[in-house]
Amino acid sequence: MNRRFAPLLLPIALAACHGSANINFDGNDSDGNSVISTDSNGRIQIKAPGIQGSITLPKMPLDAKNFDIDGVTLYPGSTLKNLKVNDRTGDKDGQVIVEFESPAAPTVVRDWFRDNMTKQGFKVTTKDDNLIGTTDDGQPFALQLSASGDAKTKGLMQVGR
Repeated sequence: MNRRFAPLLLPIALAACHGSANINFDGNDSDGNSVISTDSNGRIQIKAPGIQGSITLPKMPLDAKNFDIDGVTLYPGSTLKNLKVNDRTGDKDGQVIVEFESPAAPTVVRDWFRDNMTKQGFKVTTKDDNLIGTTDDGQPFALQLSASGDAKTKGLMQVGR
């Protein structure tokens, strides 16, 4: 998943913008650091060996329909708040970190993820309102869910090492 996901981040970064989500890609190769990031004003900055620049795009929120990891989307009606991809540096082998908000209680969101992850071949263990396990290709994942007001959930998903 790690090698497949990182190159897909640029189109996501180009589609997402101000007010909806922060997206960061951090990588480090033999030529130096590479970074793709967005900010709350819709400005996308790209810094990589041999290329550097920025562009501002119109607002386009990222929601449950615009995002998936190995076939699992976010809970319906969820909004993506933060996305970070660490490209194979040190002990972080393509780790993906996703923060989102969902319009349902944590147990409802947890059960929805558990059912959909299992359908996609994930190995899933439930622990309170959280899930841990491995993806269909053996990458470890952890999903932490917490209440955020009445029938709302904040989620943090980490996939990879």
